[in-house]
Amino acid sequence: MWPFVIFLALIWAPAIRQWSHDWSTNPQYYYGWSVPLLATYLIYDRWPERPAPGQVRFAGLAWLVIIGLALMQLPMRWFGEANSDWWPVWWGYGTICIGVTMAAFYLYGGWPWMRFFAFPVLFMASAIPWPTYVEIDVVQRLMGINAVISAEVVSALGAPAVAIGNVIEVSGGVLGVNEACSGIRSLQSTLMAALFLAGLYRLKFSGGLLLVAIGAGIAFFCNIVRTTVLTWEGATKGVEATEKLHDTAGFVILGVVLVCLFIISQFLDRRSVAAAKTAPEPREP
Repeated sequence: MWPFVIFLALIWAPAIRQWSHDWSTNPQYYYGWSVPLLATYLIYDRWPERPAPGQVRFAGLAWLVIIGLALMQLPMRWFGEANSDWWPVWWGYGTICIGVTMAAFYLYGGWPWMRFFAFPVLFMASAIPWPTYVEIDVVQRLMGINAVISAEVVSALGAPAVAIGNVIEVSGGVLGVNEACSGIRSLQSTLMAALFLAGLYRLKFSGGLLLVAIGAGIAFFCNIVRTTVLTWEGATKGVEATEKLHDTAGFVILGVVLVCLFIISQFLDRRSVAAAKTAPEPREP
């Protein structure tokens, strides 16, 4: 298997190098450095239970896919050098690498291997930066929602606050709900963690989708709590008081979300195991 591993490493290296620029400079994607390690662990965890190799009927087509996609990396690298922060380059690399890896698994084990290892391979897509227009739209919406809800809650608690766009006016000054406070960081890292846990515990599609949805909901709620607490501090103790709690609150929220995700994934895993044990055995004809 070493030629297989070395070949895939050479295919993935330029893509990881391209994505690493955003992983290192954009706080939203700091978690990206962990994704290749987690994806490798998912493959390692599944390897002892891999199914018997199936018949490879379309070997020629698989080789054609591998060679064609591998050659596409040459123009992709040229575009990447000139447009390192262009989202089509990021996703172009991802499509090439995922396609080559899936075709390689097919050559080694047919459809059984391709299906069995599909999730760990596709999991790498969680590290690819989002398209810019999608990211901006999500951030703008989250900032506005956070500002409105936090201002309403703080006003209800007795400290007047008014939300104007993504700005909250309090008696002590003005608080801006910026990109860092929008919740996009905790949302993206939560989605990645939820997908990893779903793959680790081999949850069914419905269970994995539920875990992702619950994780996104928890991340959104916890970030609302964070913004509300900071707004309350700014309204009662002055805007300067929020600077001391800003980063600490962010790390606390992320830790709470990850712990909740782990507990929920354990619950869903136990339910799936119990359902498998209680399922009726198929009758022999």
